[in-house]
Amino acid sequence: MSEVDSAGVPFVGDDESERRLWKDLNDLPKSTPSPRLRRRFYDELEKSETRIRGSRWSRWLGLSGAPGLFTALSCAVAGLMIGLLVRTPASSDRAQLSELRHQVTILNRNLILDRLDNDSASKRLLGVIEAGGIAAHDEDVARALLARAVEDRVYSVRSAAIDAIGPRLSVPTVGDELMASLEKAESPLVQLALVDLVLRHGTAAQLEQLMRLSERNALHPDVVQHIKASVLKNTA
Repeated sequence: MSEVDSAGVPFVGDDESERRLWKDLNDLPKSTPSPRLRRRFYDELEKSETRIRGSRWSRWLGLSGAPGLFTALSCAVAGLMIGLLVRTPASSDRAQLSELRHQVTILNRNLILDRLDNDSASKRLLGVIEAGGIAAHDEDVARALLARAVEDRVYSVRSAAIDAIGPRLSVPTVGDELMASLEKAESPLVQLALVDLVLRHGTAAQLEQLMRLSERNALHPDVVQHIKASVLKNTA
């Protein structure tokens, strides 16, 4: 059942990142909308809540149930407010829109960073999926994603992080860590994810390093066979 903390912010459960999200939302600049705007907002919010409850994607991403619903609704509220403000051309509304966009961006970024560092593997995986879209222009998120790619204790999360950070393989600080990780990786699943990454995005030097590892049989035999088959296919 929903509770209300001392600041009047609703939350469900004991997830600290969800509590912080609600607190940050409560700190957003407040203004009094017109009755017409208020009616439109609640009409759209009711439609969004119906869509969120019935979405199979929300269940797949772990957003089902009360905590997930509140998280999804908080994002829907922010999105709806932006959509409603866009329709009004007043300069004061444009300023509010700009500030709201900035605040939502910060909230989204902080939520992703929290998820990437969460004790729950499923939440870290969700963080990896979300981080892939902003890592290219956010160094803090990129570093957190790289940490998951290099050291996550759950191989499925680590493999997903490797794939998500793949387009940054040519960045020396990223590429060097990932190639060093390949030499130390013991899991065939992680090796395969790193090998596929190098085959798709690797530089000439990284591909040469990959071939040396293959020739030394430093990788799992099945992964070595995959490398040879891929090289033969590309040279045929």
